[in-house]
Amino acid sequence: MRVLKIELAIVWLIVVAAVVLGELDVIPNGVVVPQSTEEVKLNIAVVALTIIGIPLAIRLFTLNTTKGLRRMNNEEALRSYHIWSIVRIGILCIAAVFSVAVYYLATSVSGMFCALVAFCVSIYCWPSESKISSYLEDVNKE
Repeated sequence: MRVLKIELAIVWLIVVAAVVLGELDVIPNGVVVPQSTEEVKLNIAVVALTIIGIPLAIRLFTLNTTKGLRRMNNEEALRSYHIWSIVRIGILCIAAVFSVAVYYLATSVSGMFCALVAFCVSIYCWPSESKISSYLEDVNKE
């Protein structure tokens, strides 16, 4: 569980680093012309990634950590839980960092809003003893 918390904290640091890079103008600010087709395309991509990516991350985790429980022992179940936690966190990280980049490139509020949504959903993914013990109980029931 401690490893999962560290991995999630690293994702949060990556998102914060993207914001810092944008503020330091390493990610160029306002390169995309406002109200241009490029800005619209970037905004559509950010919103689509957020709308599709977040439910996909949560659903993939749920499907892959509950469907095959009958054939797993505790060690395999914990390994599966860890792997799918990394996949879920990775999808959220990609969505958040891409959204931050679009925010700075296009100075569009929708980019930062989507980054904030992905970041808040990652808080939902914070591992706890109760979540993991509930998961292991499900494994043992099967």
